Amino acid sequence: AGEMARRLAEVLAQGGQDSQPRPVGDTRSPTLDSRYLSRFNIRTFHSLCYLMLKRHWRLLFDRPFSLVVDRVPGETRSGLPGTQTKAGLLKRAVDGCLSDRAFRVDFKRYLWEYLLETDEADRLGGPDDPRPAGLETAAGIRVRSYAEREIANWLHGLGIEFLYDRPVCWGGRQLRPDFYLPAQDLYLEVWEFGDPGSRSLRRAKLNQYHVHGKRLVEVEREELLDFASFLQKMAKLFPGIFPGGGVSDSEPEDLDRLESPEAGYPEALKSFISLAEEVLDKVKNHSVNLQGLSARAAREKDRRTRSFYRLFLQVCTGYQELLQAEGALDFNDLVLQAAELLRRNPGLRESCRRHWRHVLVDEYQDVNTPQVELLKELVGPESSLTCVGDDWQSIYGFRGSDVSHIRNFSAEFPGTSTVNLRLNYRSGESIVGLSSHVIRKCKNYTEKQLVALNRDLQGIVLYRAGYLYGDGVGYVAGKVRSLVEEGLYRPRDILILYRRSSSYRLLGEALHGLGLKVRSETIHGAKGLEAPCVFLWGLVGGRGGFPGVWRDRGILRLVLPQDLGRRMDEERRVFYVALTRARERLFLITEQRNPSEFLKDAPPQYFEGLDRPPENVLSGAAQPECPRCGGTMMSRWRFCPFCYHGLEACCTDIDLRAGRP
Repeated sequence: AGEMARRLAEVLAQGGQDSQPRPVGDTRSPTLDSRYLSRFNIRTFHSLCYLMLKRHWRLLFDRPFSLVVDRVPGETRSGLPGTQTKAGLLKRAVDGCLSDRAFRVDFKRYLWEYLLETDEADRLGGPDDPRPAGLETAAGIRVRSYAEREIANWLHGLGIEFLYDRPVCWGGRQLRPDFYLPAQDLYLEVWEFGDPGSRSLRRAKLNQYHVHGKRLVEVEREELLDFASFLQKMAKLFPGIFPGGGVSDSEPEDLDRLESPEAGYPEALKSFISLAEEVLDKVKNHSVNLQGLSARAAREKDRRTRSFYRLFLQVCTGYQELLQAEGALDFNDLVLQAAELLRRNPGLRESCRRHWRHVLVDEYQDVNTPQVELLKELVGPESSLTCVGDDWQSIYGFRGSDVSHIRNFSAEFPGTSTVNLRLNYRSGESIVGLSSHVIRKCKNYTEKQLVALNRDLQGIVLYRAGYLYGDGVGYVAGKVRSLVEEGLYRPRDILILYRRSSSYRLLGEALHGLGLKVRSETIHGAKGLEAPCVFLWGLVGGRGGFPGVWRDRGILRLVLPQDLGRRMDEERRVFYVALTRARERLFLITEQRNPSEFLKDAPPQYFEGLDRPPENVLSGAAQPECPRCGGTMMSRWRFCPFCYHGLEACCTDIDLRAGRP
């Protein structure tokens, strides 16, 4: 919104949209009375909705509302005040659900499986157990699993001495019991798994206890998920040792202290809350029906996915109840409730339509369904609506945007007309050509024939490394250094893009070691940026490569079932956005034996092979004038961008009779 205001101020300072652009190199700041600019309402969707709801909350709520933000309390990135975070409110919703015994058991199992999926590989335990003894207990020892930690904390709370995982030798055979209670001469074995392969070994182990007359308590992992029932069992089996089940007031159950270091759940809990927050955003941004989601979850084959949604749907209900009880809204609710405000109050809706007769929406390819529904309320028969966007650059599907809205614009807003902007003022011919080739590999896209203003300084460079994190790192670091040392580019003129932050670490360390402070961004983070020279790093295949649709979790896919083709289309659009950040030079870094499939069939004419050297972008040499309009020209331009002189020779299918392409 701030950038839009700056650009509008610049245009108005020049005398309006019909005036000629200032000559290249004119860096004078525009002057404009701020009071005049303030007559325009330049806002994000959320900021506009916040304003409307703040002014008219009495028409919808019984009290003023507070705002739940996505991050830390205080000022959000959009400038809206906030009092608490969404993650914090979701945690409170979890706490509220823990009084439900069934939820408690399911939630504990879900948290435990977070560790099982990543660290625990052994099916029985014993002297060859490869799992790290990595969970800290209240007694100060480390154990292998949540189940074992539950037992250790319970015994410690009762003040019962125990030995953990100590070897014993009976009849020449060594065993390692999970727990031994010396004062009671009692052994405890925690059985984590029940697959057929482990049962035979389990019987052999139990036989050793029986043959040698040892007292043994067998504890199934599943029993500990319902800790209250486990205590009742202990009270019945060993009333002398565990009277009343051995309930300790000083040591509450782990779920009663979820975020404490002793409970050991911080990472597992953080993972659940983060995933719940992501799913909640998708549900609201796409207006997903929760009953339908519940039905899909019930049919899901993956047990962990089913488990997540049983928990999430209950937490989601608790979250919404907390919002209502506290008179709070989250960011997604701002748009949903603002649209509801206008639907319920026709008088206010008509007043808004009269006040905002002209509505312009930028980056329309990134809108979601609730935002489009709000627009339909704001725009009436007498309104003027202009939406600017590019379906080729729709890359925020994971945040809720839906590319179908820009493609179906005429159907959603009947009577509209479409103007295609075909001239690319940023990049050279090769970059425009390759990026257009890439986007046409999508299953669904809107056809556009783009024309580049700029000639190529050089073709695109495709570097095929033997090993991305070996000679690939060396090539990029060396090339960046040479471009800077030769005076071709300043460090701030170079932008390094990558699909995922994790793939950039080693390259970033190498550049830092050379003292090069080069701009680097994820591709999504670079949306809207540009640079004279761009390196696109990590164009490899496989897991963690590019495209990266394979890493989607089943939990997320269940919210919005999409076929692979649709997700692959968005990945191609991400690639397109990355390519088109470059103004002059573009370097693509891949591996010889593992190239990204996006490089398949790339036309060779777009790649380096031109004889002329790169133009020094820092040169202040005088530039020629356009023979038709006299505008200042750059030597790399193929035609005049002011009067379009020379454009006919570049593209014969462009009609200039209307005065513009």
